[in-house]
Amino acid sequence: MTIEHQELLDQIIEAIDNDTLVLPTLPDVAIKIQDLIDDPNVSADQIVLLLSSDPLISAQLIKTANSAVFADKAQVENVRGAVTRLGYRQLRNLVMTITMNKMFYAKNPIINKYMKSVWQHSREVAAVSYVLALRQPHLSPDQALLAGLVHDIGVLPLCLHIEKNHARIEEDKLEELIRKCGNAIGTKLLQKWNFPQDLIGVVGEHENLPRDSSDMPRADYTDVISIANLQEDRARAKVIAWNNIAAVKRLGLSEEECQNFVELYAERIALIAEMLGIAPAKKPQVAGLVSPPSYLKKQEPAYTPISSNPTGILSSLLSLLSFWKK
Repeated sequence: MTIEHQELLDQIIEAIDNDTLVLPTLPDVAIKIQDLIDDPNVSADQIVLLLSSDPLISAQLIKTANSAVFADKAQVENVRGAVTRLGYRQLRNLVMTITMNKMFYAKNPIINKYMKSVWQHSREVAAVSYVLALRQPHLSPDQALLAGLVHDIGVLPLCLHIEKNHARIEEDKLEELIRKCGNAIGTKLLQKWNFPQDLIGVVGEHENLPRDSSDMPRADYTDVISIANLQEDRARAKVIAWNNIAAVKRLGLSEEECQNFVELYAERIALIAEMLGIAPAKKPQVAGLVSPPSYLKKQEPAYTPISSNPTGILSSLLSLLSFWKK
C-alpha cells in the first residue's frame, strides 16, 4: 500500500468514525412509495398517481408486470394494471431496485465499472436469496430479496466519495478500500435510510461464516445472504466444506444441495433475476440435475405464503414452485 493509499484509507475511516462521510440520500420517490405502502389509510389511487409521475419507474413496472413470470396472463398496459398484478410488497422492492440502479453510476470509468459489477452481483445474490427464503416459513422472500440488493451497499457512498475527492485511483486500491471500509459504511447508510435492524445486520455480518448461533435456533436474513453470496463462484461452490458453515444447518440445507443450488433451481432464480433487470441466460445443461432429486422434495417444509394479495407475484410463482409444497 502506497503512502497516498494509506492516507486515503485513514481519511475515510476517520470520516466514518466522526460521522462526516457524506452518505447518499434515498431518492424521494422510493421514500414516498415506502411511506404510502406502510400507511393503511392510503388508497391504490394515491400509489398509482405517485408512480405515474416518474416515467422511468412507470415504464419499468409495466415491463416487469409483462415479464416471463406472468407469461400466462393478459398484457398490462398501464401503471394501475402493473400495481394490481405485482402486489405492494414486490412493488416496494422493484421501486428500490430501479432507484438504486440509477445511483450506481460514476463518471470515473474505473469506479463506474466496479460499481456496475457490484450492482450486478447484488441482484444475482438477491435472486438466489429469494429462492432460498421460500424454504423458510418464518422469513419473507421479498425481504430476503431486499437484503440481497443492499448487502454490499457500502460500495455506493465509498465510490462516490473517492470519485469526488480523488480523481485517480487504481482498481486494486479501490477494492482494498472497499474490503476494509465497505461494511462499516453500508451499515451507516442503511441506518440513515431507516432500514429495519435485521437487514442492517446483514451488511456487517454476511461474510462472518463462523457466526455464533447459540442463541439463534432459526435462520435469519444474514444466513440467507451468506449462502447466496457464496453461490456466485460456481467452481468454489463445488468444493466448499458446506457442513462446516453454521448458516447451512440453520437453513436446513444438505451439502449436495449447496453444491448444486444454482443448477437445481436455475429456472426459479432466472425468473426473479429477470425481474431485477438481469438479462435471461441460456438454460444450463447439467447432467443429472434437470430437476430436484426426490430427497429434496421430502425434506422441504410446507410453504406458507407471505402475502394475502391474490394478484401478487408469489401467487404467480406458486405454479412454478409447486414442488416445494407437500
